[in-house]
Amino acid sequence: MKESHHGSPRAAQGVALLLALLSLSLVFGGMHRVILGDSANSRLASVWSLDQAGTWRIDLPGNPFAAKMVDKVEVGGRLLSTKPPLLPLAMAGEYALMRHFLSWDLKPEGDLKRVVQVMTATLIGGTYGLGLVAFYLLLGLFMTRPWCRTAVFFAFAFGTQIPGFATQINNHTPAAALLLITAYLGIAMGTGRVKVGPWRLVAFGFCGAWVFALDMPLTIFVAALFIYAALRFPLRGLTWIALGAAPVLVTHFAIMWVVTGSPLPVQMRKELYLFESSYWRNPLGVDALHEPRATYLFHMTFGRYGSFLLFPVLLTGLAGLVRSFFPAYPYRGATWAAAAAFALLTAYYALRTNNYGGAAYGFRWYIGVMPVLLLMGAPVVDRCRKRWQWGVLLLLMAVSCYSAYACYRMPWGTGHEWTCRLLFGSGLP
Repeated sequence: MKESHHGSPRAAQGVALLLALLSLSLVFGGMHRVILGDSANSRLASVWSLDQAGTWRIDLPGNPFAAKMVDKVEVGGRLLSTKPPLLPLAMAGEYALMRHFLSWDLKPEGDLKRVVQVMTATLIGGTYGLGLVAFYLLLGLFMTRPWCRTAVFFAFAFGTQIPGFATQINNHTPAAALLLITAYLGIAMGTGRVKVGPWRLVAFGFCGAWVFALDMPLTIFVAALFIYAALRFPLRGLTWIALGAAPVLVTHFAIMWVVTGSPLPVQMRKELYLFESSYWRNPLGVDALHEPRATYLFHMTFGRYGSFLLFPVLLTGLAGLVRSFFPAYPYRGATWAAAAAFALLTAYYALRTNNYGGAAYGFRWYIGVMPVLLLMGAPVVDRCRKRWQWGVLLLLMAVSCYSAYACYRMPWGTGHEWTCRLLFGSGLP
């Protein structure tokens, strides 16, 4: 078959598949470096209590993880983890299977490392693999040139924080993957690229609800997709979406209500953090920062923890936004919706937080945003023709890949970023 002027689609698809397999192999190969820091311990404490006593309380005698975490609150005299409940619930279910069939336990001197490695490989690394597939399919909706599509896919797989954190227990990686699946289903059905059917609508609602349950601020993008669905699909389609979302949302809110007495996330109830022995009465290090809001906004975007400086390939998303104001741009609506959601999310973090996501490499709360920014920039990359354009893109990708490698080597900790070491300093008091 004669090649088109866009290059061989089959060859590009083969390279993309190899990149996906290489990325997955790096992620699964990095499972031996699972770090039992606060992110893991704050969930394992709930897993241990659920397994031992069927309770969400983490202050039971003998809980080996409660003393090693700071993300806890006091409700009615009981200590609870601040983490959203569904990921720890899934971890507890998986641990019950491992304990029953393999006789593994959560004791630090026992099988703890193997248990956490399995949880990470399935719940975090496994969903990352699904996210790779969804991202590649999404690129096909916005790009026509197969090799340009492969280049953006490479940037996602090797030039963001996501692969680094896919080797660790966290909520952002599976949330990003499920957001990509939700986006593909919604946009593909809405544009007629795939047939609108009950199972796709149910999956759309189910995955979107899981994004909410895992990473609530990231739900701003799901809300934009749901508005799009409401405009594109008939009432019967919305019913199927609701049926898909209901089990996840009902379970989440039921647990929150029973355990805390309110459906609201504990992060919205600051008084729960200020019990007598709470770390948050006298926080340390990056948690003790009190920067002016403008300074904080600069450093989380273009400064010492700035995602656009550490991972400058994300600047293609801003280029896509600029390009959307030109005449005859075919993706204007999608770009503006994504940009508006990103702006709202950034405003929320700038006004309501102050510690860059804690002791992590880069601005941790932007992990789920990174694929969205790359998708915004995909049509711009698709139009690259000149050598200087590819030269700029390759430079941006090189810096991004270096930062991604550093994140992969040490995802947790403060001051590891090259921006901290070479340009701005760590900013710690």
